Amino acid sequence: MRRVTLSAVVWLTSLWVMLWNDLSIANLASGLVLSVVLLAANRLPFAAGATSGNDDRLRISPLHFAYFVVYVVVQLIRSNLSLARKILTRTNMVNAGVIAVPMRTCGEMTMLVMSNVITLTPGTITVEAKGSPAVLYVNVLHLNDAERVRNELHQLESVCVRAFGSRSARSQLREARLP
Repeated sequence: MRRVTLSAVVWLTSLWVMLWNDLSIANLASGLVLSVVLLAANRLPFAAGATSGNDDRLRISPLHFAYFVVYVVVQLIRSNLSLARKILTRTNMVNAGVIAVPMRTCGEMTMLVMSNVITLTPGTITVEAKGSPAVLYVNVLHLNDAERVRNELHQLESVCVRAFGSRSARSQLREARLP
């Protein structure tokens, strides 16, 4: 059975009171009871991917997470400006293609975040994500250098894993870097 945490109970009780739009003793008490019952009855995984083992548990590093946010915003701005420049020039030559990007880690959370960030980025979209071995298939609108795109996506993977990767994902990334 899942461990009932105080933060989850407070969060669910707060949502319950906000849904009723009335801060009363009855709403507060019913929200507390409902929160505890729901959390105890459901076997929801921790924010840890597929398992809740110690090595696969999600570990958020605040400093690296802040860097991740800044990195993604900068990449979004860069790609927006690049795509706008390519659209506005008369010599716009679309060279679209799908490339396979083998992941160095096998974490589901990393694949999920990377797929979403890639799809948010103008000119790219994640077509398919496969596990075991983990591979992302990415459609790139202006594909001039496939290896450069793979290197940029591996850099995104590194930033993701450092920001909120599990211990096993971080060790996989370190091992992949070693020659």
